[in-house]
Amino acid sequence: MSQVTGFRVGAEFSSYSELHREFRRYQRDNSVQMWTRHSRTIEAQRRRAPKRPMNIALKFAEIDYACVHGGKLFKTKGFGKRPIQRTNKMKCPCIIKVRLSADGDKFVVKEMNESHNHTVPQEEEERLQNQRLCVKALRVDTTSIVSLRSNGAGVKVQLGEVAGKVLADEDAHSSARKEKCGQFKVNKTDLEKMVPTLAAVKDGTVVMVVNKANVLQAIYYQDGRMKQTFERFPEVLLVGATYSWAGLQLPTYLLLAINGNGESELASLWFLQSEERETVRQLLRIFRQKNPAAEGTRAVVVGSMVCDGELVSDVLPHCKPLACLAHTLSVFQDDVTAEKLHLTAGQQSQLLQILHSMCYATSTEDYDLLYRQLLDTNAESAVDYFHKTWHGSRRQWVEGFKHENESYLTSSLQRVQALSQRLAATVEDFSNVTSFTRDLLKAVDTVRAECDQRVLQRAPPAGPEDNSVESFYRELLTDFAFHRVQRELEEAEWVSFLSVEAERAWPVCRRRALVTDQASCQCAFRTSMRLPCRHVLALRRRLGSDLFEPSLCAGRWTQEHFLGGQFPSTSLRERDKVQQERYRQAFK
Repeated sequence: MSQVTGFRVGAEFSSYSELHREFRRYQRDNSVQMWTRHSRTIEAQRRRAPKRPMNIALKFAEIDYACVHGGKLFKTKGFGKRPIQRTNKMKCPCIIKVRLSADGDKFVVKEMNESHNHTVPQEEEERLQNQRLCVKALRVDTTSIVSLRSNGAGVKVQLGEVAGKVLADEDAHSSARKEKCGQFKVNKTDLEKMVPTLAAVKDGTVVMVVNKANVLQAIYYQDGRMKQTFERFPEVLLVGATYSWAGLQLPTYLLLAINGNGESELASLWFLQSEERETVRQLLRIFRQKNPAAEGTRAVVVGSMVCDGELVSDVLPHCKPLACLAHTLSVFQDDVTAEKLHLTAGQQSQLLQILHSMCYATSTEDYDLLYRQLLDTNAESAVDYFHKTWHGSRRQWVEGFKHENESYLTSSLQRVQALSQRLAATVEDFSNVTSFTRDLLKAVDTVRAECDQRVLQRAPPAGPEDNSVESFYRELLTDFAFHRVQRELEEAEWVSFLSVEAERAWPVCRRRALVTDQASCQCAFRTSMRLPCRHVLALRRRLGSDLFEPSLCAGRWTQEHFLGGQFPSTSLRERDKVQQERYRQAFK
């Protein structure tokens, strides 16, 4: 049996991730499936040996890996009414024991018994369930990517060349039986069956990602409307995953853009065989390659352990990654516990309160004040955890820092969750993978049609006699942007200033110190939305300048830019006039 270099008796590993990566490679190269038969955490080991040095970052002090056929034989506690029961256990002696080194800073392989009392064929790797569900050392190169466009013929040929993976016989028979009985429920989605339906879409782009063994790992999908939307509104990208498809184990990533009317629109769809970091990294690279407008993206909102800020910074270094607020609070709740950080109940409650307040800090001063409170708790393990995981990336998860650049006040992935729920509710009655794909595309078209309909139902424009500032902004901006500016115009009447100079002023703000001039302001609304804020409007009124200034509004919020690609033939004003004229005739 071949021995994997780096995983042998005496081998050392500096982290758990490195150990796990080599262990998975050992399974793949030796065609065996193993399980963690025994483990003991650092916390449990410390109760046994409190004086022994141990690095808490390693997580475990002892790990025993055994063959899936190893362990004690199963002994039933029943009455023998079901005597013909199967089990994988056959007392296989294969085992690998991993322990901490003497200095407690590394893992060391102490014992390896590679002998088996059963055959280990190469097909075992594909037959066993865990080997199928895990992506095996995904390393995708450019030769492993095939792009399919909707050309009708040739789809099946290219598909056969790219992916040759077939489900095991027992899974195929099981799926056939369930389809026949009308109870189709899939634990593993056969992605190959989705490709012909996706590739048949006009102006659609399908990219299949496979590993070196030609096993399909993910599908990248983008149609013409998605690409056009992202080209016109690339500034902020939301990347979130959904797992809500009934009966399918299909992690699906939804990439959303925010259009000029504040609506969420799909920019791309990713279908994954299993959620792996390297797979998501490759899909993100494909997205950048297929969309030149990605160079204009300023912020990317992410919210998972797989697709995080580090991965975004690696693939899109010019973008600022923003962590989802809900995800950050959830991670704090899971990590800051008495068991993980050796805290008392009072310390845990105090730390969670401080960390949650940090998420909502609106300025550097607020954050520094809460940071000093965290240090004063004297919880060394919690402070070390915070410094290692969160302090250096505070610009990504603190609300006040998120909106220092163009982010449109988006701080969570609620838009992704809302859209995924709507799509899941529409496609819940599919019968197989092909019908699921077809229903999903129909659901996407339905969501787009509803979005377009809301634009056409816009209120009629003001009459020619209305020369107010609001009417000018309403004429210039979309409904979403206009209502934001309208509120700022109302609040501008209540803004006061600490001092005013010729070109700049210092408005009164209870949250943070601001500096404002007639074209810019340091407040979150102005920096994030690129629309005139209350402070700029109040200063312009005080200095006698015109409150209506089109240059204060980003071009993406104008009706001309918004309707240019969505309704190229007719402007929104012309459509409003046509609707009013039809209403008058019908009323008469």
